[in-house]
Amino acid sequence: MDLELGPLLLSEKVIIAEIEDEALLGYDILKGRHGEPADILLSSNKILLDRLETPIFQVGKSNRARRVTVANDMILPGMAEAVVSVFVERFTDDDEDVNSDFIVEPVQQLEDMYALRMATTLVNVNQSTTCSIRILNPFSTEVML
Repeated sequence: MDLELGPLLLSEKVIIAEIEDEALLGYDILKGRHGEPADILLSSNKILLDRLETPIFQVGKSNRARRVTVANDMILPGMAEAVVSVFVERFTDDDEDVNSDFIVEPVQQLEDMYALRMATTLVNVNQSTTCSIRILNPFSTEVML
């Protein structure tokens, strides 16, 4: 890209290197022709840049998210923390799967809906019927889970 500033001409240089692994580098700073940022939509496996959709795929990540639900209805008082029993959605091939450890982490909807904070937790879905996670209510009002 060349920028002309009066009698001065600036040139942007691009360096290309041989990379054996396919990867998307610098996705957080991708910009279109008009300086608009790219929309990286990993849930839809695409990037939107200058109104053009580019399909993408993730390497080494399971495409099956699991629903986590509270095992028992409970009230979490304001300014309190609790260890909560939850059910982690299971699939039929979980019993044969060698790796049954999963990370349970909060989604934005949890914070938007309940105004709670949740610690990212490592759980094993084959160890017990329910798993335990830690939830914090940093506000003064109680929340029904």
